[in-house]
Amino acid sequence: MLTRLTIQNYAIISSLDIDIRPGLTIITGETGAGKSILLGALGLALGRRADGKALNDDNEKCIIEAQFNLKDETLKPLFLAEGLDYDSILICRRELSSGGRSRSFINDTPVSLKLLQEVTGYLIELHHQHDNLALQSKEYQVNVLDTISKSLPLYKEYTALYAELNSTKHKLTEAKEAELSASRKKDFLKFQLEELESAKLTPGEISSLEASQNMLEHAEAIDHVLAQLQSVFSDSSQSLNNQLTGLIKQVEAIRKVYEPISEIADRILALRVEIQDLSLEAGRLDGPGQSDPTKLAKVQARLNLLYSLVKKYNCQDEDGLVSLQKEMIAEWNTLTSVNEQILLLEEKINQLNLSIREKAKALSASRKSGVKKLIPEVTKLLHELGMLNAQFTIDLSPLELPGVYGLDDINFMFSANKGSALQPLQAVASGGELSRLSLALKSIYAVQAQLPTIIFDEIDTGISGEVAWRMGQLIKGLAQGQQILMITHSPQIASHATHQYHVSKQTEDEKDTSSIQELTPDQRIVEIAKMVSGDPPSKEALSNAKSLIAAVKK
Repeated sequence: MLTRLTIQNYAIISSLDIDIRPGLTIITGETGAGKSILLGALGLALGRRADGKALNDDNEKCIIEAQFNLKDETLKPLFLAEGLDYDSILICRRELSSGGRSRSFINDTPVSLKLLQEVTGYLIELHHQHDNLALQSKEYQVNVLDTISKSLPLYKEYTALYAELNSTKHKLTEAKEAELSASRKKDFLKFQLEELESAKLTPGEISSLEASQNMLEHAEAIDHVLAQLQSVFSDSSQSLNNQLTGLIKQVEAIRKVYEPISEIADRILALRVEIQDLSLEAGRLDGPGQSDPTKLAKVQARLNLLYSLVKKYNCQDEDGLVSLQKEMIAEWNTLTSVNEQILLLEEKINQLNLSIREKAKALSASRKSGVKKLIPEVTKLLHELGMLNAQFTIDLSPLELPGVYGLDDINFMFSANKGSALQPLQAVASGGELSRLSLALKSIYAVQAQLPTIIFDEIDTGISGEVAWRMGQLIKGLAQGQQILMITHSPQIASHATHQYHVSKQTEDEKDTSSIQELTPDQRIVEIAKMVSGDPPSKEALSNAKSLIAAVKK
């Protein structure tokens, strides 16, 4: 239950602090005095969108606090899940700064606007005059029916499945578009892969082939040098090996008689060993043999192929080609997997369609059950509100395929006059009729939803006299189970108040400000009399006001 509302620096309200009690609280005042501004401020504390222009003074913050007394622990699991401290006293606060900056708090803990909306959604229902017109919209009618028939959980499950179905269909469309693009890309990619695969690429091959090419191009020179090496080292009579062998014999012959030559003799012996080793190494070398134009042509052709591929695919060398080939293979596998993805998405869509149809059938059955109970209750309340010949029904036309709202085309049908055919609500209901129908639905909704507080903002548009009196009686009865706040211009409704507040506007220093005060019993009589005849009220109006209040007390 809402127990207190504090407002600072909002619109034409500079400062306001009021206690709100159980029962029916009526708020009255002249048009433009600030009654709806009061509820606008409360709406901000409930999480409605903020407007920086709402500041009374741009140099000061706007602070709005709504205090609630929680009668049970319904919200405790939500508080625990969000890491909030739970207390039976709940304070919701919004702070607005110039430039549209906004902050939200629950019991002094900063929270998101979404969480603030979720929490207060369990505590209060704010019903504006324009909500009567919203009753004509399909979305609003579906919401009203599902809420009152207790089908809302089913509908939420259905909409989640329906949203998932649309998302999956979108993914399937994208996958099929990707498949078309992939088909064209795969053709080109296939050609590239076949070209690279046929080349049988080997890392480091170009360097090896370039070495082979150089060797083959200099085959005669290489063979000549190798032959010269063998001849000089050991194959001829004048080879270094033979000459050194003869020289060693001569040196050895005089070593014993000429000691100084010993060192030279040792070095000559070592040199012969080195020459013999060089001869062996040179003998192991395999030259290209005779010039082989055919082999050279093959090497050059292979090099030309690799050079052209490197240039074509903008790579540095054949290693880059090998890496690119691996990337192409991975891309090919990805493009090929699109077909598998499409099959999976199609299977998921089939499963979702089955689930959606089953959920839609359950939702439709729940709605039909709710409609059977709802129609007589609404009709009864319409009769109590002075529409003795009113007829109301809810048409649930089956759809062939599930749509946004399920398998039902929902239409609220209404007729205010005896003998008139039922027609869609938007085609026949006047402003006063919509007000009464909306109140009837709201009263049923409030009982079932067990909301602690309901606020009506001038929903009595287009009604007066006896009908307004009956509406006051209905709201008064509703206030026995819930706390009701109502802004009204009707003296018949205002006379039913448990507590009555008056909003007034003053002008000081060329600036308008709004204030509110609770009326005493005598002040209530005067205020209701003003609503009957104007200011100042006539004696007849004062007498009428006393009669209205007295009639309520009976």
